[in-house]
Amino acid sequence: MLDDGGLKELHQANGGYYGGTCVNDEIMSFFKRLFGAPVIMKLKNDHPGDYLELINDIEMKKCSYKTCAEGGKITLWIPATLLEAFEKETDCNPHSILENTTFEKDVSIKRDKITLSQTFFKTFFQPSVENVVKIIQDILDLKEMSEIDTLLVVGGYAESPLITHMLKTKFSKKRVVIPTDPSLSVLKGAVIYGFQPEIIASRVCRYTYGIAKRGIWKEGDPISKKLPEKTRKGLHWCDGVFDKHVEVGQVVKIGEFQACKEYTTEKGQEMALLDFYASKEKNPRFVDEPNCVRVGYFVLDLSGNKSEEKVLVSIGVGGTELEVKAMETKTERVFKSLCNFLP
Repeated sequence: MLDDGGLKELHQANGGYYGGTCVNDEIMSFFKRLFGAPVIMKLKNDHPGDYLELINDIEMKKCSYKTCAEGGKITLWIPATLLEAFEKETDCNPHSILENTTFEKDVSIKRDKITLSQTFFKTFFQPSVENVVKIIQDILDLKEMSEIDTLLVVGGYAESPLITHMLKTKFSKKRVVIPTDPSLSVLKGAVIYGFQPEIIASRVCRYTYGIAKRGIWKEGDPISKKLPEKTRKGLHWCDGVFDKHVEVGQVVKIGEFQACKEYTTEKGQEMALLDFYASKEKNPRFVDEPNCVRVGYFVLDLSGNKSEEKVLVSIGVGGTELEVKAMETKTERVFKSLCNFLP
């Protein structure tokens, strides 16, 4: 936190498929193994109300689950429509499907309830918890993060006693802060940021951003990229070059534009479309590399001069929107445009 109350991001946003949804999906995968994916899909399509109630019950048990004395049990509600669909689909008694299965000792079904042992239920959390701990530890191990002494935990998953206990145990030397309503904290933060975007003074870029352009073909580039057209110096052109404007890990300030890059328009061109790409690599060469993704495009209105025109383009990436500022070198006409993000 800065002296004026603003915030400065120290590390780019990071993460993956590690949150509470991961745990929900692990539980649903178990239900699919037990009853069969077609039966679960039939429940979802034919009885969406019951399916939603099942999901809500899973969410409630996930958020309230905490490590207790060995021998504890967790009970989940099963819709009667699910048991009926299973019996109709397989012609088997749903209460006897656990026989000779790997989880026969940990799971039991009675009427509309399925009971799981604490040990078995905890396995649903394991992939998520391990990855959350690892990614936090990897960040804290960085030299520039050595002075971090507080972890603020927000979001729906922060309501889980298991995840909070694990964080406090694994990072016992850090102060772990959990707001009274961690789910609502995310919403409140989004509303505050919407009214005061300047509160975050700078960010660290999560990706390398750039624009696709035509460049000079170099030795080592794929032959397929080599175009027959040549420059005045006899060098071959190639298309789809990643022209980097911002690098992953770079600190960008709110309202600040990056250094200008020069582009050439065709004779009489009245409009230019600049394809905008993101990559996890620091120095991608071409926009069609595996780690490159087209995220949107900019549209620039040009003067339509009869000769080729040089246009200086600068991108602002620090705020909530990606903004481009361009200037025609001959007319010194300046215009701005926002990125049109792809759906």
